[in-house]
Amino acid sequence: MLKRPRIIVGLAFLIFALAASAQQMAVSVPAQPQNINFTLTKVFIFLFLTLGPLKLLGPFAQMTRGCDAAARRNLAFRATVISIVAIVFAAVTGASILTKWGISLGSLLLTAGLILFLVALKPVMEQFAQQSRVAAAPAPDVPLPTPMRLAFPTIVTPYGIAILIVLVTLRGDTRTAMQVLGVAVFVLLLDFIAMLFAQRILGTPLVPLALGIVEPVMGVLQVALGVSAVVRALSMLGFKT
Repeated sequence: MLKRPRIIVGLAFLIFALAASAQQMAVSVPAQPQNINFTLTKVFIFLFLTLGPLKLLGPFAQMTRGCDAAARRNLAFRATVISIVAIVFAAVTGASILTKWGISLGSLLLTAGLILFLVALKPVMEQFAQQSRVAAAPAPDVPLPTPMRLAFPTIVTPYGIAILIVLVTLRGDTRTAMQVLGVAVFVLLLDFIAMLFAQRILGTPLVPLALGIVEPVMGVLQVALGVSAVVRALSMLGFKT
């Protein structure tokens, strides 16, 4: 099991980081009009699609194949701590930079929609590329990754960071921006739980089949959310839709 001192130190560090980020956002992110704010449900969906465990189960199980449970728990815990600290830092600094550059809210919303749309196309393009290749020999086992390599880009994806920065900026004031960060931390905790039970989940009968069905459905939802954000952004920028 994980040692209690390590858990306590990790949680204390995360609480300190979140508290510091709140103070930073109070002076770096100005309040924005509330009519463009996403609900927390939509924020969760955005972040679950881009940072959530569905994309993580398979890669983590492959990375840790042949490792004992203690090694998997230690890797998952350390990578999760790194990921949470990273998203807090990226959200605060990224939102501050976007605000100082004077980027309009419509442009930010359009960015979010385009990112979601492109991310939704990524699995489709990868599937087409795999079907076009000649069958290759199975990949050899790879050594256990470091927590940093697991955190980036497997847990914290580049497009997930981009979406988080846009959402924090669009939400605007400190309280609602902290709500977005709270949702993001919750999603990463779901990732941690998924990593702890990845072998058991994927080894359960019918679960791989269910995941194969759920992933395309989530992809369609992601496309719909992305298109909706693009349409709304174009309307804000003065284009008739």
